[in-house]
Amino acid sequence: MKYWTVLITLFIVFLYSFRIYFPAEPYYDEVYYVNLVRELINHQHFSTSLTTHPPLAAVFDTITFLTLGDYSVVWRLSSLVAGLVVVYLVFRLAESILKDRLAAGFAVVFYVFDCISLTQARIEMPNTLSQMFMLLSLFFLLKFIIHRDLTRSRAFMSAGIFLGLAMATKLTSVSWLIFYLGILTAVFFRSRKDNVGLWKDVLLWFFTVPVLIFFASHLFIPFLKGHHWSDIWTIQITQMNYLFVIAPTQTHGYSSLWWGWPLLLRPIWYFFQQTDGMVQGIICIGNPVIFWSIPFVVVYLLWDIFLKRSWVSLLILWGFLSQWIFFAFGKRIKFFHYFDNAMPFIVLAIAMISVRLWRAHILGRCAVVLYMSLVAGMFMYWYPLLTGFPISQGYFQQHMWFRSWI
Repeated sequence: MKYWTVLITLFIVFLYSFRIYFPAEPYYDEVYYVNLVRELINHQHFSTSLTTHPPLAAVFDTITFLTLGDYSVVWRLSSLVAGLVVVYLVFRLAESILKDRLAAGFAVVFYVFDCISLTQARIEMPNTLSQMFMLLSLFFLLKFIIHRDLTRSRAFMSAGIFLGLAMATKLTSVSWLIFYLGILTAVFFRSRKDNVGLWKDVLLWFFTVPVLIFFASHLFIPFLKGHHWSDIWTIQITQMNYLFVIAPTQTHGYSSLWWGWPLLLRPIWYFFQQTDGMVQGIICIGNPVIFWSIPFVVVYLLWDIFLKRSWVSLLILWGFLSQWIFFAFGKRIKFFHYFDNAMPFIVLAIAMISVRLWRAHILGRCAVVLYMSLVAGMFMYWYPLLTGFPISQGYFQQHMWFRSWI
């Protein structure tokens, strides 16, 4: 079993890191983040024009750049490592919530092959790093909520610290507070004692500590050239305006409506070039087999909740909705890759359904094998366009199923 674990791990590392050096120049939002780090290193300046997100990811990347150099592989290294850690966390969370190692294995398969998660783990953006911190936070919270492996204070402390790190990486991580408040409210109503202590810990570890960590991540800024303490406040205003205030007059060729993300209405071309009749592209898209299953998965979860009173399905559905519906609010333009935060819950749901079918009947096993084969086949079909591998013009055209995908 250990040998299989090692082989599977190496296979996943290969899938995620293959041709990660390409392209050699920054692409899509890498332009902003790489330039921000270069500003910090070369001019000791934190450009307010590039501060649409908190600075923790830039701090990590600055350390990486200074240690390993300014190369394309290095730019993407923090996202790659975070993406691989997230794969492991998906396994551990599935094992914890579903209490089934086979289901945890299914969840990893679906997550690795969902396409969008791999694309996000291969680009210099803070998304995957913040996702790693958020899932670590959830992992420790569940150690108290489900397993009682940790005391409430210690579990909440660990969860709160990682929540703070997530918020200091990407401000939209505050969406997890909505998720947590739903869980903790359920715990409140089920608990028969020490509810005052519960909410004191909630106030301390899920509000006070994350806010302190968030602001602490900005404390280096006043010591840079030409900066002052007031710049910390200026940056907060810039971020809030960017996320919630800027009018919807903004336009972008790849913006999309939040409700269309599960339907794959508008994926994003991160990179595209044609040379000597060959195409090299990187598209942020979901695996159609998984994504077009989402409406049926949600219906199943609702059925499981209302007819079988399944708290597991309720937890998964609440997690999915909190990481998706959150983006319906705010005036700024929105992009498909925001949906990546919801994918761990989607794959948990599909894994739960799959393992139930697997254990129910031989026909259920056949259905699971068929579904997994379709998922894996579709992933390999899209893989060249997830990694920028050169393909023919004809093969590229085969992937343009709809006009909105061009």
